[in-house]
Amino acid sequence: MTYRKALILITTLLALSACNLRSGPRESLATFTPIGSTSGKPVVTISSPQDGDEVAVGDEVIVSANATDGVGVTRVELLANNRVVKRVSSELPSGDRSMNVLLDYTPSEAGEVTLQVIAYRGTIFSDPATVDITVRRTEAQVTATIVPQPNVPIIDPNDPTCRVLINAGLNFRTGPGTNYDRITVLSAGTVIPIIGRLGDNSWWQLRVGTSIGWVSAAFTSVYGNCGGIPVAVPPPSPTVPSQPTATPLPTSTPVPTATPPPTATPGLSDLVVTGISGLNTLTLGGQASVTATYAVQITNTGGRPTGQFSATITKGTEVINLSTVSNLDPGQSVVLDITLTFTAAGPYTLIVNADSGSNVQEFSEVNNQGFYSVTVNP
Repeated sequence: MTYRKALILITTLLALSACNLRSGPRESLATFTPIGSTSGKPVVTISSPQDGDEVAVGDEVIVSANATDGVGVTRVELLANNRVVKRVSSELPSGDRSMNVLLDYTPSEAGEVTLQVIAYRGTIFSDPATVDITVRRTEAQVTATIVPQPNVPIIDPNDPTCRVLINAGLNFRTGPGTNYDRITVLSAGTVIPIIGRLGDNSWWQLRVGTSIGWVSAAFTSVYGNCGGIPVAVPPPSPTVPSQPTATPLPTSTPVPTATPPPTATPGLSDLVVTGISGLNTLTLGGQASVTATYAVQITNTGGRPTGQFSATITKGTEVINLSTVSNLDPGQSVVLDITLTFTAAGPYTLIVNADSGSNVQEFSEVNNQGFYSVTVNP
């Protein structure tokens, strides 16, 4: 069979398959159900805690996990009873092939808790690594304590010093921004006192050895008494050194001056649902309902700021407000979390509308929706 004939056959089979799955054409609508074979998924494992470990209400539980992927892990999430309680993203747009993470969770009530860690490569997610622990009402009731791991620090919540726990391998930079030079990389599990901060608490200033630098707060957990941490003045932003001007070689033939290209006029905004993540299989297990948290990523792929807009998610006939976003600049994204409750078994299609009020003048109005399939078992 020739390559051309094989390509035509594969295209025909895919088209027939699509006809069986959908009742009508949706060519203009983006679909974000995770794709990829089992072998193409990220893989995640939990080393601590272990099944059967016990903690008391209010105790800090630090989950140590490792996520790997042949292309790159873009983020890792910790869920407690199907609710996202911690999320760490890679600093690299393409992700990390291996991420060691420490994700913290503080239980607020007694009972059985299922902890799950899920790794993502874009919208493709791993099978969850799962650990079941028991939360007791008091410390005196705890019998099966968590065995300390070498890479998991012991955190004292009453520590009078404000300290930061590094959740994942993190760049320690000369200033509060990715445009600053990297001093070193701090490994997951490092605990360091905080000496300064930005006014919005998005970056922490640390002293590591003899070096003073900054880390992004998005990759950290904070402990101790942090009320008196001063706002620090960041160093000047680094500038790109100017390149020396090349001296033209002498020539007897006049060299025409190149006409500079015209300046592009910024286009319109364009909101696109670029990712939906969360558990796509749930089980009622005899309960009246089951809940799960989903993360929706919306990106402005256009050339102008969006201004304020609203986003919704539809579950069955129920339309739920996701959030009102004040603005997205060109190329900027926002991740919105929502916890949904399912009271009946069956298949569900979650539909996200990125501009539910049609407030944004966009390049295209047909790519505002994203779809995600969820199956609830009895």
